[in-house]
Amino acid sequence: MRKLGVDRTPAEEAQETDRGFRYYFKMRGVTSRVQTQALDYLVYGDKKQARSAITAMLDTLQNVNFGTKQDLSRASGVMLMCGAMVYDWCYDQMKDTEKEAYIDAFVRIAKTMECGYPPRNREPIAGHSSEWMILRDMLSAGIAIYDEYPDMYNYVIKMMFKDYVPVRNYIYAGHNYHQGTSYVNVRFSNDLFSLWILDRMGADAIYNSSQQFVPYDFLYRRRPDGQVMPAGDTNPIRKSSPSYSLPAMLASSYYKDSYLAYEYERKPKLEAHCLIFDILWRDLDLKAKAPDDLPLTRYSGTPFGWMIARTVWDKNSVIAEMKINEHFVGNHQHLDGGSFQLYYRGSLAIDAGAYQGSSGGYNSPHNKNFFKRTIAHNSLLIYNPEEKFACWNYGGGDKTELADNDGGQRMPGDRWETCRSFKDLLSKDYTTGKVLGHGFGPDNTTPDYSYLKGDITQAYTEKVKEVKRSFVFLNLHSEEVPAALIVFDKVVSSDPQFKKFWLLHCIEEPVIENNRFTIKRTKNGDTGMLQNQVLLPEISDAQIEKVGGKGKEFWVFGTNYPNEASPNRPDDANEKGAWRIEISPKAAAAENYFLNVMQVADNSCKQMNEVKRIDADKIVGVQIADRIVTFSKNSQPLFDKFDMKTTGDRTMKYVITDLIPGTWQIKKRRKGLYSGYGSVLGQWHSLFRGNCRTLRVLPIEH
Repeated sequence: MRKLGVDRTPAEEAQETDRGFRYYFKMRGVTSRVQTQALDYLVYGDKKQARSAITAMLDTLQNVNFGTKQDLSRASGVMLMCGAMVYDWCYDQMKDTEKEAYIDAFVRIAKTMECGYPPRNREPIAGHSSEWMILRDMLSAGIAIYDEYPDMYNYVIKMMFKDYVPVRNYIYAGHNYHQGTSYVNVRFSNDLFSLWILDRMGADAIYNSSQQFVPYDFLYRRRPDGQVMPAGDTNPIRKSSPSYSLPAMLASSYYKDSYLAYEYERKPKLEAHCLIFDILWRDLDLKAKAPDDLPLTRYSGTPFGWMIARTVWDKNSVIAEMKINEHFVGNHQHLDGGSFQLYYRGSLAIDAGAYQGSSGGYNSPHNKNFFKRTIAHNSLLIYNPEEKFACWNYGGGDKTELADNDGGQRMPGDRWETCRSFKDLLSKDYTTGKVLGHGFGPDNTTPDYSYLKGDITQAYTEKVKEVKRSFVFLNLHSEEVPAALIVFDKVVSSDPQFKKFWLLHCIEEPVIENNRFTIKRTKNGDTGMLQNQVLLPEISDAQIEKVGGKGKEFWVFGTNYPNEASPNRPDDANEKGAWRIEISPKAAAAENYFLNVMQVADNSCKQMNEVKRIDADKIVGVQIADRIVTFSKNSQPLFDKFDMKTTGDRTMKYVITDLIPGTWQIKKRRKGLYSGYGSVLGQWHSLFRGNCRTLRVLPIEH
């Protein structure tokens, strides 16, 4: 019996117990050999190598059968890709009968794939058909056999230009990706494969050039410990650093981008079935450049409304993520509109849960009842005890089942169905929010503040009438307390009895003292600390509770959804979390406001900055360190003059939000009179000094 992985064909290997698609992705034996033989003929003209490649690959194609089980379609797709290389590169050495046999095998294998053949156009935005099957493998085979059998190429290219390319160009304009930090490797990479393949065929760039900046999200999410701040369906694993070498290689080489070349060189290791493309396409002359001179804040616009802000690029960086979510795609994207994360010397405010483990993976009890849901994120819940959440019974055909009521955001698509078209993405059903304001400055490279505000009412059902959230991240330029994140919320429920919850998830048990709570990292070499001060609701009306610990780590109103890490995906640092803070108003009311100020420091810090609430007729705000931050009191745009009063003897920097566009003047009161003191554009004003300041802000022109 021949040894596995040496001379055995994939057909012989497939007769073994199903090892999962990744096993067959390893390109053992014949598939790697025929690629190099075909390339040898293409470059050097060795006909013996061509004949060997043609006959070996044909034998494999005629005998291989991975079946139709979901992800095994990826292994079938590799057969199309490898066969296409042999067919194309050794074309003039093939007999007509061999060409016919290749085409028959391609069609037979394609029919066994999840997308079927002719391919079903059901997943143009997200899903398995947005990966290797269509955008690399069937496209490659279709191009190779076009002269003899144009149908395969015509099916694929019509799908792409009708439904794949337009929606991607719309998404790329936001300079980000919707499928999270784990699935960007297989989803976005295949967008890049189709870009490269068609460009090399002579079609030039089929996607908007904004595609280049999608992978910058990796750069901004990268933590000092080598991990990335998570998004979407992913597993926290501290023992290995996440790699984005494939999309970074493909994008950096195509767009000649040195920052992405740096991301590739962090961990230049590609999966075996992609190694040939490192030879074919990587730009060996491109010099890598660290992201140290990029702006510290990055905004991703429509359809996202996301912002990541850092204090520095080195080991002392504070990283804050802030999300609105204007549109929702689904699949591996989470119901996390309005959420935030904070990192400093350890994960402090986290996305809770894990994708895979003892509970299972996609659509497991943990996945559909907790991990993907709003309750697992640092967002807002409005709990209607009668609300029903329906979702697909994964693997059970059209059967629908109920998921637990987490009090969170609705499942777009009626039954949590992945968005299937560009038209649907823009529809009311998949529209979940709107950015109302954003900006950072006054220096765009090293901003003192980063601001994001959005309306996420549409993310919820009719249980709410209005939900707005504002973020202001402050770079305090201090070694002891380097940053603060201020979050201001307005929540109006359709029924005053629907209880509202402000959430913050963490790894270690929090400590609550009056209107403050503290979270520390004391394990796994982490030394960070977060202290939050609750300014609204008033302490007399604020219920501040911690939920978690043994048996309640992933608690959803009476039920725990545990998910222990598996041996092959260890979570030694317990980054999936075990605790959360819930802040709720005690008294029932339709309209409520939340104002929270989070400061971060090393856990050895003895004293955080004093935090004061600013109250005036039209505004509410925060005074912290040398900063003043204000919001419209009712979260509506300010269009008329207003006054505010602050105290202290230091020079202060002001961030005044919710102003309607135009020129505004700020005046300082002196001896009962207001004297002119400059103007403000947008959200920022410069410096004021004095023991007690009464300021008047008024519009000049709009």
